Amino acid sequence: MRRSLLAVFFLSGFAALLYQVAWQRMLVFYTSSDTVSISLIVTAFMCGLGLGYLCGGHLADRQGHRRNLLTFVIAETGILLFAVSSKFVLYDLLYHHGPQPEDSQAVLYAMVFGVLLLPTFLMGLSLPLLAKGAIMADMKDQGRFIGRLYFTNTLGAAVGALDTGVVLVRIMGYQHVLWVGVAMNAVCVLATLLMVSGSSEGAVDVGKPRPAAEPLPWNISMKVWGIQYALSGFAALSLELIWFRVLETLIKSVSLTFSILLAIYLGSLAMGSLAGERWAARMDRARRGSLFLGVQAVLYAYVGASFLLLLWAVGSLDALAFLKTYFRSYEPDLTPGIIIPTYGLIPLFLMFIPTFIMGVSFSTSQLIIQDDPAFVGRRLGWLQFINIAGSALGAWWVTWVGFEFLGTATLIRILTLLAIIYLLVAWQRGHLGPVVLAAGAGSVLLVAVLFPGNTDFWRRMSGMDDPATFFHDENASGLSVIKRYERHGSMAGLVFSNGLGQSVIPYKLDAVHTKLGALPVLLHPSPERVAVIGLGSSGTLHGTAARLETRELVCFEIMSNQAEVLMKYAEKVEDRSIMSTMNDPRLSLVLHDGRYRLTTDTTRYDVIEADALRPNSAFSGNIYSKEYYQLLLSRLRPGGFAATWCPTPRVARTAAEVFPYAVLIDDLLMIGSNSPLELDLERTMRTLATAHVQHHFKSAGIDIDTLVVPALRKIKDIDEFGSEGGADINTDLFPRDEFVLPYTWSMLRGKLLGQDEH
Repeated sequence: MRRSLLAVFFLSGFAALLYQVAWQRMLVFYTSSDTVSISLIVTAFMCGLGLGYLCGGHLADRQGHRRNLLTFVIAETGILLFAVSSKFVLYDLLYHHGPQPEDSQAVLYAMVFGVLLLPTFLMGLSLPLLAKGAIMADMKDQGRFIGRLYFTNTLGAAVGALDTGVVLVRIMGYQHVLWVGVAMNAVCVLATLLMVSGSSEGAVDVGKPRPAAEPLPWNISMKVWGIQYALSGFAALSLELIWFRVLETLIKSVSLTFSILLAIYLGSLAMGSLAGERWAARMDRARRGSLFLGVQAVLYAYVGASFLLLLWAVGSLDALAFLKTYFRSYEPDLTPGIIIPTYGLIPLFLMFIPTFIMGVSFSTSQLIIQDDPAFVGRRLGWLQFINIAGSALGAWWVTWVGFEFLGTATLIRILTLLAIIYLLVAWQRGHLGPVVLAAGAGSVLLVAVLFPGNTDFWRRMSGMDDPATFFHDENASGLSVIKRYERHGSMAGLVFSNGLGQSVIPYKLDAVHTKLGALPVLLHPSPERVAVIGLGSSGTLHGTAARLETRELVCFEIMSNQAEVLMKYAEKVEDRSIMSTMNDPRLSLVLHDGRYRLTTDTTRYDVIEADALRPNSAFSGNIYSKEYYQLLLSRLRPGGFAATWCPTPRVARTAAEVFPYAVLIDDLLMIGSNSPLELDLERTMRTLATAHVQHHFKSAGIDIDTLVVPALRKIKDIDEFGSEGGADINTDLFPRDEFVLPYTWSMLRGKLLGQDEH
């Protein structure tokens, strides 16, 4: 029966992570897709879990084994029913008809927490209920069973994160993938009911609900463990956010990155919980305490040491020179030679040992604290609740204080120093001698002293040697970087957001962004009000600012530090074109998700231009979907232009389905409109020849005639491009282009074996 419960809890964990991935994607349309909003969604999810743990612990101690299993059945059924209706609740209702938060994080959090409370609360009930779902031989048996429940559930979550993000969403989309979770919940319900109905009274009692024998004693031991669980939760979420920020920068993140990294994190945690349950079961209570304190010290010391070693190795070892070159480079590389170290070896090197130790710590602590069957549920529930509270606090602190004011390097140094606290406690309790204490504390202090400052940390992580060629700023919204080096024979500034190359400066070196900005405003008869989604290098913005008729220029930028880094670079290299663009009196810079702002603000524009974004970037589907184009159409003035890069035939098909009139220019730019597109090329040529337009581009070193005139000869109906390769389109909940894999499995196998892909 215990094996059956473990199998059920595996499926429950798989479904839970599947739902988290899908629900998070649906919620970003309401909250926006910036880093702060994602953190908000995650913490709302976790707070519901924490309340469920707390309530589940009280229920578990008051009920018999059979009733605990039946309550688990009710919880899984509730999750199932919410999942069935979740697309309607989270996307159709909240996104389209929910109250507008008007930049209030408190309102956003309250709404997200409110809609997620029921399912996450029910998920949190599960562990305490199943922990007391079968009769145990003794408390050691009980502690081991809790560790194994945690192992199977976390392993299921790891597999769920990987399978959902890499396979299921790519095949089914976010809406239909929910039914996979529903099916798993249904299996959990039926299997548990069969266990209850077929069990003997020796395995599952039939007892009526009974009050706990006495209140949970909050003695000194429970208080100490409460502090430890809060601290470990705080550190775990802090580390998760730090690792993910660093790794997505090194990897040059695409849409699949998050699921792969989350699977590594959860899988390592699961393996550690299994190992801890087995190791600690062979020890007496004193040795378990020694194990717990020892691994905690190793955990935090390893965090700083691993980053320090990675920085040294990539910068000094010839065998890893290719990684330094990649970290410095502009484009993501999805060949096996880069994928294996960046998506596998480096994440494992940084995350495996610390998260493995987190799992060991959970199982070990349960074998220490579970010494009375009357308090099993409440001890588990209370401590998990405290852990979740610490996790939520860690997420908020790292996002709004750590990244904003301290920087990643300082955060790593602080977490590394926590090792000294555990060494001191271990010494005070007699688990280690003064010599070991001194050696351990000295090693930790040495790592902290040697650890670079935030600027040097990110410079070295970015593959740059010369501090004078590296410009950066880090805050809650992300890491904005400009690297200056020779590229294609010219000195260039390459603009990066969270490690991913976005554009190039000076403007004359980036013809694509200039054409994306210039063509729509040159073709429009009178672009008085223009909006640009995405600042980047400001190259697209510069192109849209060419017309004297433009009275209002609005630029939306999700990275709140992008403009600051851009101006810092412009002042250093004396790029007056950037300064002029950023100081244009017509410009209003709105530091927010552009799609979110267009949704909440009904202002209409003559031209709306979306800066280029790779179709496989995370959340790129939000600006290549049918619903996004419908939003643009609703925000156009009569005769207005919606313009966007058109990187794939599917994007063209999607636009053609929404815009009644649409063309493709130069196989590069899609323009859609609510009125017939009577593109007057003679008028456009006269506009192009005006002194104002010519001066605007010549002052930036751009020969605009050479760029624009050939492009104007390549205007065709968008259906000609969109007819290539099928009939499907991108939607908000099925962004197909975002999840296109770089290789088929046979191609990848051929590359790994050194064979030709054909």
